[in-house]
Amino acid sequence: MEAHTMVLSTAKVAIPEVTTVEFVTGLINRGLTQVEYFGVEIDNHCDIVSDDMQQVSSEITYIDLHFDSEQRIAYDSLNETEVESLALNMLQECRAEIRTDSDITIYL
Repeated sequence: MEAHTMVLSTAKVAIPEVTTVEFVTGLINRGLTQVEYFGVEIDNHCDIVSDDMQQVSSEITYIDLHFDSEQRIAYDSLNETEVESLALNMLQECRAEIRTDSDITIYL
């Protein structure tokens, strides 16, 4: 089993108290997200943040998706549109566990 992480970002948004898959897919479908990272499972990217990064991060909402697959994924072979399409497909097909604070974390 391969563990993967996908990190999307968007300009700071008001995260609803109960965040749904529809809220996240709406952001992606409206073209409001960009791919920050897609690769092997990583530790929390917010654990070590410089002062400059903290300033920038205060204006961004991150959406972290964590999922497993049976096969390896050739991360570099996918463009941003294909990565977002993969995210949309997984969000619609899988049961998502969504956690929120200042960002959104999704386990698929």
